[in-house]
Amino acid sequence: MFYGPGGPYALFAGKDASRALAKMSFEEQDLTGDISGLGPFELDALQDWEYKFMSKYVKVGIIKKTVAVTGGDNGNGEALGTTEGDAKPAEDGSSQNAVAGTDAEE
Repeated sequence: MFYGPGGPYALFAGKDASRALAKMSFEEQDLTGDISGLGPFELDALQDWEYKFMSKYVKVGIIKKTVAVTGGDNGNGEALGTTEGDAKPAEDGSSQNAVAGTDAEE
């Protein structure tokens, strides 16, 4: 078992190791999903890994991450953020809360 306990790739198990795969690195600081600053050759290598894994394994889930919202803060100097599953204002200006199909009270 490559990814099991004691296996040569065990350090990748349970982590988004995108940066490490792109850089062909076994360094602890590269065991992250942060791919900012990677060059075109590293991004191509990461794409190759994705294709390899897609052909070999069944997708069992996705990783959701927080995305910063530009143009505002919460009044304490901290950036506002949202996740993929958060309710967002509708295009007509109305808003919806987390319960689908109900109007948020303001």
